[in-house]
Amino acid sequence: MKRIYLEAFCGLVILFFATLWGYETVVYQWNTDYDQILEQYQAEAFHQLLEPAFAEKGDLYVTQQIRQYAASTRTVLTLFDPMALPAEVDNAFADSALQVYFDQDRSLWLRFDDTSMVYHLTEDIHSPLRQAIDFADNLIWVFFMLGFAIYCVLLIWFLSRRVRELERVTLAFASGDLSVRAKITSRYSVGSLNKSFNIMADKIANLITSNRMLTNAVAHELRTPIFRLQWQADLLADSELSQTQRKSVSSMVEDIDEMEHMVEEMLYYAKMERPQANIQTQSIILSSWFTTLQQRWQSETSHSVDIELQTPLSSLHIDPHLVKRALDNLVRNAMRYAKSRIVLTIFTDEDQLTVEVHDDGPGISEKDWPYLFDAFYSVDKSRNKSTSGYGLGLAIVKQIATVHRGGVDIAHSPLGGACFSLHVRHNAVTQNKLH
Repeated sequence: MKRIYLEAFCGLVILFFATLWGYETVVYQWNTDYDQILEQYQAEAFHQLLEPAFAEKGDLYVTQQIRQYAASTRTVLTLFDPMALPAEVDNAFADSALQVYFDQDRSLWLRFDDTSMVYHLTEDIHSPLRQAIDFADNLIWVFFMLGFAIYCVLLIWFLSRRVRELERVTLAFASGDLSVRAKITSRYSVGSLNKSFNIMADKIANLITSNRMLTNAVAHELRTPIFRLQWQADLLADSELSQTQRKSVSSMVEDIDEMEHMVEEMLYYAKMERPQANIQTQSIILSSWFTTLQQRWQSETSHSVDIELQTPLSSLHIDPHLVKRALDNLVRNAMRYAKSRIVLTIFTDEDQLTVEVHDDGPGISEKDWPYLFDAFYSVDKSRNKSTSGYGLGLAIVKQIATVHRGGVDIAHSPLGGACFSLHVRHNAVTQNKLH
């Protein structure tokens, strides 16, 4: 808003001075300057008043009268010898009929004959009256600038109130609240932008809702045929089969189990993606909780799974089921790519739990980082069964972190592989140091 204010203020000032320049050009340069004509008439009238006195009483009397006039009008009188005039004035008075002349500075020159003294009248810029007039004339520019500044403040306030309301709605919509819409009353409208946003939001919401409904429907409908396939494969496995047939059936069972797991992941992701997804927080002691998780993870892999504490663990209020699901996804993702070691580094502070999951695998290219937490994105495009998931694990981690008002990010690990950091906000209850 500061930039908009400065642009509006500078634009207004430039427009104002451009308008003044245009007015000056049209009125005073392209047309007759009537102010100068009036000055000429006034000077000639002044000369005509003094001319009879000059003829009757001489130049001393006229000089005295002009001095009194100069003192009363806060002007400076200077007497010039006709033979010592400035070139501009001398050239003008070469015309013997000319008795009154204004030079380029608009100061007045008077004479009454070719041989008498020439009177030069200029404004006394040092007189208090003239200085007060100049100050008042200059003060108007201060009021102009102040008026422009106040106008710009009111304009920006008027616009920012509407734009911020639209920004609030946009951020809420981007955060997953597909029901939010911009107000279209005149008090909040920014032209037709509010209506256009609502039209766009309706289309996007309908598209996303339809996509979610389709995904849920497909996932639910797949459960029944998958169950039938599992049942038939189990029956087939119990029958008498050759070694080759038994290997084929075993591979088929693995594929069916993988399909079932994928469907469960899709349904869980759809559940976490709902705007009304809530968390059920409870107080847990992190020391024993992480010990239990470590033992289970270690039983699932031949890699070493270690936990390093950077701060004393606390009793915290979190949703243990959701956070456990997020950590399971991160650790099992590390199990796929690690060579021999997985390390969890844990930090806690007053309002946040941070868990870093390191592995000593090949790491992930930085070009893939912006897309890792998108649903169905996989670094391994071939989707190898042994190393590639379904592209939902990290997306679920992101959703769980979001509902906890936290986040998840990736970096390079000192072990040589990837480092995923899960940030979860909590309410600290007590401090129980883990020794």
